[in-house]
Amino acid sequence: MKLNSLIAAGLLAATVFTVTSCRTCRQTECVQTEAPRCIHVKDKKLIHFGWVAPSTIEHFNDSTIEQLNEGPFDGLGIIPSLKLNRNGEVISYYLPRAVGAPQILTEEDLKDWVPAIKRLQQTRLKHNFIRSNSSLFTGNWFDDEGWKRTLNNYGMLAWLAKQSDCEGLCIDIEAYEYTGRPFQFKPELGYTYEETAAKVRQRGKEWIEELNRQFPGLTLFTFFWTSQCDDEQKIFARDAKDFGTTGLQIPFFNGVYDGAPDNMKIVDGNEHNGYHAAGINDYNRITANFYRFGKGWIDPIHHEKFNRITSMGVALYLDSYVPREKPGAYNLFARTDNPTQFLYENLSHALSFSDEYVWMWCEKGVFWPSINGTKTFKAWDDLLPSTNLVIEAAKNPFATTLKYADKTNVLRNGELNAGESGAAWGPNQEKCGITSWSSWQSSHSPTGIIKPADGAVRMIGVTDGCIAQSILNIKEGEQFVVTAKAKSESSISQPNLTYFFRDSKGTGLWALQRSHPFTEEIKDGWKRSTVIVTVPSGLDVKSLCISVGCKGAPLPEGKEDKGVLFDDVGAYRVAYPWIKK
Repeated sequence: MKLNSLIAAGLLAATVFTVTSCRTCRQTECVQTEAPRCIHVKDKKLIHFGWVAPSTIEHFNDSTIEQLNEGPFDGLGIIPSLKLNRNGEVISYYLPRAVGAPQILTEEDLKDWVPAIKRLQQTRLKHNFIRSNSSLFTGNWFDDEGWKRTLNNYGMLAWLAKQSDCEGLCIDIEAYEYTGRPFQFKPELGYTYEETAAKVRQRGKEWIEELNRQFPGLTLFTFFWTSQCDDEQKIFARDAKDFGTTGLQIPFFNGVYDGAPDNMKIVDGNEHNGYHAAGINDYNRITANFYRFGKGWIDPIHHEKFNRITSMGVALYLDSYVPREKPGAYNLFARTDNPTQFLYENLSHALSFSDEYVWMWCEKGVFWPSINGTKTFKAWDDLLPSTNLVIEAAKNPFATTLKYADKTNVLRNGELNAGESGAAWGPNQEKCGITSWSSWQSSHSPTGIIKPADGAVRMIGVTDGCIAQSILNIKEGEQFVVTAKAKSESSISQPNLTYFFRDSKGTGLWALQRSHPFTEEIKDGWKRSTVIVTVPSGLDVKSLCISVGCKGAPLPEGKEDKGVLFDDVGAYRVAYPWIKK
């Protein structure tokens, strides 16, 4: 049977199916139904935070709204640069540097921002956050009057987020000097560490209750939270005195869980760990550490609540991928000869491993020309070629890979025509009779028949077997769209499309083996399976093996079974413009 314009018809038809992102599936985005309690990559949210974003009411004009809609993000972090009218005098008020004796905010101060920010709901940017840091906290947790001002101002920001249809409030609790470092213990105030920690926990409870009073069930997006507790030794910090700049964060976290309702969300953005992540092993480590140690700083009475309302986000620092003469703190560009591809791989991992949100910190570049801050920055596409396309490809991998998939099938005889076949692996096996394809059946279960069938291949009574073919000379980071058709006429066999890798010694990398069912209905009982296969980076990988086969129960004695038909197996290289030939 011919492939019948498989790329044009079959693959494009498959775009109606969704892309799963299960933690059991790291090297592929599978075209299957959604796994329970698992969010598809296409439904995860990528949030932009950084230097160049709308910060005045005037920024939300028609031109900017149009540009924002063309950008690759799902939401923004917004810091309102306020103009406050106080006794006839207009005061410029920048929230992240409001330490000391900040103004008392009112709804009147913020009401004009509501319709401006609401305009984002007309764009693809529907998951936005009002952003702040710890500058609005009083440095003296025992100052009741100062605390009233703190509660009021954070409450007003939550009110603005609610009224302007934002997802919630974002807070960066990093101990910058200009925030006054409110989470550092100050013995000069005359209280013991234990007294201060108890008061901070009380304040944390009051703080989260006020946020939820103004915005019931809000999402609190944090650049980092308890992800700082990322090894076993750090757990002991929960009950230890900490006189550092962040020492009082642990009692504050516990106060938040004292008061947090079950209908809110807390997103831990994993800032530091995410910025350093450079490959799948790092993302595996980040995820394992978060779910093993992340609640180690939290009072055990709240571990169940922590699990219910806290999710793991992942951060990326876009500037770290841009080659620079004077490297900064994070120099991921120096670890690769193709920073664009490296960004694609790491963003894909971040989206796969995160629970719901990924965020990108962006400094010295611009996605929206009409907003260029106080300094003029180049467009990100000029700083790092194809940045916008990389983000779209990582967020919508299935649709984008189909668009850039080559039309040439790299598998030989994908039509499965009969002819001289390869080896037959397994005990007492006959060759499958399919040109260029080898066959295999397990020695640990009853074997069946694999034979040609009018331009296809039929497997009858095969309990664990397949036909297979390898693609040689593959490169790390390379992607393939792999597809096949199957028609089951069996009551005992289940068809699957499988791939795995071999190293330079020919050893199978079985931990990376993945099998996928056939779920896309075509016609006349035929179904298609389509997967995106990514060659892993940082491993000794020399070939990719593609197989179609069956698993099932032995054929009962005296019973007949028609088995399973397979046809039109294809593997198509994805030729993104940033991939070096």
